[in-house]
Amino acid sequence: MGQALFGAVCSFPAPACATCPALGACAYPKLFKPVADTALPPFWLHGWQRGRTGWRVGIRWLGAGNGFSVGEWLAALSASGANLSFGGAAAQLAHATVPATTRRAWRSGEGWVSMAAALDLTDGQPPPSACRVRFLTPLVSKHSGDPLYGALHTRLQRLVQQHGDGAELPRLALPWRCQMLAQKAQRIPLARRMLAGTEWELELNEIDPRAWPMLRAGVELHAGGQTGMGCGQYEILAVAEG
Repeated sequence: MGQALFGAVCSFPAPACATCPALGACAYPKLFKPVADTALPPFWLHGWQRGRTGWRVGIRWLGAGNGFSVGEWLAALSASGANLSFGGAAAQLAHATVPATTRRAWRSGEGWVSMAAALDLTDGQPPPSACRVRFLTPLVSKHSGDPLYGALHTRLQRLVQQHGDGAELPRLALPWRCQMLAQKAQRIPLARRMLAGTEWELELNEIDPRAWPMLRAGVELHAGGQTGMGCGQYEILAVAEG
């Protein structure tokens, strides 16, 4: 999907952002290709599902200042030459709405029609005695042991350092007690490589109050790697009684 924006704003056949004289004003590296190789892009996909008349795709980004770049990207996705396809069929973006509402935020041919809304990452509540975590997309991670905490903490810390205030997140020796309920390995062929990840279902008990805000934030921010294409998305569920 980022290729649509690249094709709309760049005249080069392949990204050469680090040496481009237009780097400071270009929307493409702001969202998809940070100049520093180790930097995390401020954009990621957040779920997609097929509806009766088309696809619904979630997008998330960090930084109010990136709203202009996101608007340019949405305009590129709505263009007739975007070369965008879902399920093998050609597609064009029609509109964007604010999460959890039906209010339109962006419309093809008009641009932004209302302000994008900031999302609450934590609920300010104490942790439950236990919860379940179910991954909706594969978790891509090199961490061992608890499959969630290391992948979550690493991503959140890098986001805070690169796009936030740089504060150190608490590194907890025992953030919770983790029981693995189910796992399903996934191998997804991409254009040039194979994406390998795992969809986990976990039960967490004795959750440290300092770990709960991170766990809640990860529902929107995801965990692990390859989040730009939507990996590492999970939901928090109540533990079934009985």
